[in-house]
Amino acid sequence: MKPICKKPKHGQLNPADRLSALPDNVIYRIISFLGFKEACRTSILSKRWTYISDTNPVMELSNDVFSAVPDLGNWYNSIVKVDSFLKYTETRMKRYSKYKLHINKLKLGFPIRKMTFPNSKVLLENKVEKWVKIAVRNQVAGLVLNGPKNYVLSDILFTAKSLRRLDCSNLEIYDYEGIDIFPSLECLFLHEVFVDDSILNRIISSSLLLKHLRLSGCYGFYKSIKSIVIPANSKLETLDLSKSLSIDEGKVTIDSSSLTSFQYIGDSRNCAVIGDRVERWPVFSKDSSLRNLRILKIGLVSITDEVLDKLLSDLVLLETLKLCNCSVLRTIRISSVLIKDVRLENCSDLLEVSIDAPCLETFEYKGDFEPSMCINALAVCHISLHIPSTSFCTDRVSKLKKLLIGLGNCHVFKIVLLDDPAEPNKNECDDIDFDDEKLANAHLGPPCDIRELKLTLSSETLSKSRLSAFSNGVFWTCHPRTFSLRVNSEAPKVIIEPLIRKLKEMANCLKHPLKRVEVEGSNWSLEARKKVLDVQLRLHW
Repeated sequence: MKPICKKPKHGQLNPADRLSALPDNVIYRIISFLGFKEACRTSILSKRWTYISDTNPVMELSNDVFSAVPDLGNWYNSIVKVDSFLKYTETRMKRYSKYKLHINKLKLGFPIRKMTFPNSKVLLENKVEKWVKIAVRNQVAGLVLNGPKNYVLSDILFTAKSLRRLDCSNLEIYDYEGIDIFPSLECLFLHEVFVDDSILNRIISSSLLLKHLRLSGCYGFYKSIKSIVIPANSKLETLDLSKSLSIDEGKVTIDSSSLTSFQYIGDSRNCAVIGDRVERWPVFSKDSSLRNLRILKIGLVSITDEVLDKLLSDLVLLETLKLCNCSVLRTIRISSVLIKDVRLENCSDLLEVSIDAPCLETFEYKGDFEPSMCINALAVCHISLHIPSTSFCTDRVSKLKKLLIGLGNCHVFKIVLLDDPAEPNKNECDDIDFDDEKLANAHLGPPCDIRELKLTLSSETLSKSRLSAFSNGVFWTCHPRTFSLRVNSEAPKVIIEPLIRKLKEMANCLKHPLKRVEVEGSNWSLEARKKVLDVQLRLHW
């Protein structure tokens, strides 16, 4: 084992090197913002930095970071890379054990379960067990442990008094009766972990300092997790349950009033198996237990209008609400003085949205532009609509104008036009007719003045005729002072140039309220192998 480099004396440092003269804890803090590989590379700078690298309390030891992920196409090189990585990890952990160096954060990642060379699983589990014990003896505060698959979490972690954060993936947790569980743990994140109801509830009730709990894709040993109980004496502030509860019998009982953020996402895999049935709303709480909740996110759940209305009426301090894929909802009514952020995504059967929130700042809607929306807000700054391009017809334009009028003071209005794979050749956008009796008799008033309009589209979204109808429809509803365009396609100019030409034709028309168009700037970038062109226009009305 290579001996640790001795820390150079202060007089041996170069006076011009002010960074190396900083105390160790300050330098550790600086390099903590780097990746582990980049932090190790600083060891070539000088003896001082070699010492810093050898004693860095943050270690990220995972074979994906060190490019040691198994490649079944090149078996020999895979074994060599993995073996080299394991030897490096073994050497580094022995050094920390010998010199009793403090470990603040340790990440151990071993996705090598695809390899089947003899005794690989048993040897790896023994090494992981030894390294975890070294970390606990060296007062580890944060541990990230990814596999190996079916690895049983060491019992020494249950009694570790220095452990504040534990993040586990692809392993199993058994109960160890007669011992205190995680006496100092504050954050527990479990992803695809096999854990029983009794163990999980014992962890929640015994870890008196636990503030953040996240379960993602977790299952019981013989069945799905059926019951989670948050007791009244719990200090839990954040609870995130994603695809972890039983679809038929799952139940979450919340008696603690300390919860400020709650997210529940149903299991889409189970929903697909049972066909038309969707998951019921499994959360039960006392009337006052959720009184301090400020963030609520719900997805893939069959929550009804009545249950949602009752839930929102109890959440008097709610500031952020997100509903995603709640297919049973028909009507959403929100009346709150404190709510600031509302996001609705793919609620397919939604018919009506009514929001009375004076302090609302952000409203985002993704899906077909079908529901009737009425928003009464004084301070709203950002509104974002993600809608299929085929949804923009005469009726939708009228609804959009009513929505903007209700918002009152909208600063930024963003529209993202999505492709509609179900009906790619449908040209409803061509049907916008401003001589239509529906628009003529609507009496909606003049277009709304807004500070900025953001439009995102692609070459597949709109044809030239659609683009002309769409621009007329948008400017019938609002008069933006700044028009920001983002085009994501293989040939962005094919869309940008006709649109700018159309705007200039509007400005040259004496009857049109648009008087002048100025191109303020453009910027090219590359996203997902497609060219992205951002153009900013200044419009004078």
